[in-house]
Amino acid sequence: IKRLEEQIGAQLLERTNKETRVTEAGEVLLTYARRILDLNHEALSRLSAVETEGQVRIGVLEEVALGPLVDLLTKFGRLCTRINLQLHVTTSWDLTQMINADRLCLAVANRMYATGEVVPLWDERYVWVVNPDHPVLDEPELPVVLDPPTHPCPLRDAAEQVLNARSQPWRLVFGSESVAAMRAAVNAGLGVGMLAESEVSTRMQVLTEEDGFPPIPPARIGLLRSARAKSPAVDCLHDFLIEHLGR
Repeated sequence: IKRLEEQIGAQLLERTNKETRVTEAGEVLLTYARRILDLNHEALSRLSAVETEGQVRIGVLEEVALGPLVDLLTKFGRLCTRINLQLHVTTSWDLTQMINADRLCLAVANRMYATGEVVPLWDERYVWVVNPDHPVLDEPELPVVLDPPTHPCPLRDAAEQVLNARSQPWRLVFGSESVAAMRAAVNAGLGVGMLAESEVSTRMQVLTEEDGFPPIPPARIGLLRSARAKSPAVDCLHDFLIEHLGR
């Protein structure tokens, strides 16, 4: 400490008979010291990640497969060139089944279906949308674009509750597990659909409670991990995604 004080030209600690406390100059130096240690830890972690080898099978919910998430996986692939990534895009239900069967190491999906290890990431909002150029709201039976009831889905159940509570009868005119297909159907004016907020296009009008469409509870997105996925490569991608998506 004395050598540091001589080098800096300022007192770092104040000592009395009863206690020793950090001075204002000491607090400044302590802040920088902590940042240096954090950078050192980050550098060692990155260098360790670069040398890690292996294969990771990761699944992603279709609603979030494009955009920042794929950019993150691309960034990871460039950083960790010795790790081979295999990406699967499907529904949260399918992803959970694949995690449970050890067909995937990691999955970004609705954590409502998860039965094992899961780290909360963010909430994905869903909205009702329609192409305003097509007067489907005025039809005797409301045409609806929705994913088919092929497996349990709390979001679809919530959507059906909203539709059943309306005075206007409704009918399913297009059902698909493909978000891209449902998005195209709504864009084409086939009917009213429920999509993730990130999937809304400029051609769509978002319907609100004033239009008779109350909000849908959001999907709780999390990072799922197979109980048998224990390799350093899986650890590396797991920690990388938590660090970036957890923000």
